[in-house]
Amino acid sequence: MNFFNYFFRSIPEKNNFILFGKTHMSILIIAFIVSYLIIKNMKVNKNFELLVGSVLLIQQVSLYYWYYTSRYNLLTEGLPLYHCRVAILTLALGLIFKIDLPLRIGTYWGIFGSIGALLLPGPDPFIFPHITQVSYFVGHLFLLWGSIYLLFVKKIGMTKIDLKNIFLFTNLYHVIVFVLNHKISSNYAYLRQPPFKINYTFNPYFYGFIVMMIFNIILVLEYLFINKKDLMQDKLVITTL
Repeated sequence: MNFFNYFFRSIPEKNNFILFGKTHMSILIIAFIVSYLIIKNMKVNKNFELLVGSVLLIQQVSLYYWYYTSRYNLLTEGLPLYHCRVAILTLALGLIFKIDLPLRIGTYWGIFGSIGALLLPGPDPFIFPHITQVSYFVGHLFLLWGSIYLLFVKKIGMTKIDLKNIFLFTNLYHVIVFVLNHKISSNYAYLRQPPFKINYTFNPYFYGFIVMMIFNIILVLEYLFINKKDLMQDKLVITTL
């Protein structure tokens, strides 16, 4: 019971996580090795899909249970409105219930969101072990592995229609979250300020616009990467004509 209370404590402390320290490097190595094994050795596996979806859903439910019971920044940080939280929830629902649209949203957001979050983690101000740190790394690791599985093993691809749909969803999401952030003084999706310190103050509307454009560019690059073989073949056909 003492460990349970300690694991779910709510009084902030000084975070002792060291960027690119031993723990961080170990996590990155595990992330890379498992990703490599998935790409090279794995075949379509419904049990794996259910496992990833279940782990992601349990991770999110546990995290929100803690936010709700602890009341730790419940409104400004405890809502499922960060990019990776949205990706985790949509991917989990897509994998468990076999729903195509959330599956694709989770994959397209999850592949670059999880990589960025694992390379430059921003854990909450608590000393390990704590629910937020376990949740952070378990969630982003399984988000990465689930996205890689769907893109490289199941090969769900990304059509022009998919790109259009994810554009619409992403920009609508950003507009809604941008307005909400300024209503409740939160920083969901990092649309008010970046997750790292900079010695410059941007106009809030200009900064929000820049963040939205960065995500749009990332989605286009993702589309080009996923379809690079087909695009190269189309270019070859055109040049031979």
